[in-house]
Amino acid sequence: MLQEIYDNWTPPTPAFKAHHEGVPEGMVPYISSSDVHDYKYNIRIIPEDVFLSEDDDQYEKMEEGTIIAHYESMEELVADGWILD
Repeated sequence: MLQEIYDNWTPPTPAFKAHHEGVPEGMVPYISSSDVHDYKYNIRIIPEDVFLSEDDDQYEKMEEGTIIAHYESMEELVADGWILD
């Protein structure tokens, strides 16, 4: 499924289950749309209320989320236990 997201850019910001080690409570782990577009494998976090909001500046906030993990490949990301939400 993750490969399909990278190939089709849908959804543009895939979110992951928050139970992964290193994800603080109330935060959503995701990959930003620019990272998907550029085939980068950065897991970012942002507060849940910001992720779910429809504010005009939501895109900018999501692009600036804190990177908590970086992988060289999709296989590394999956092997580390990240599961799409």
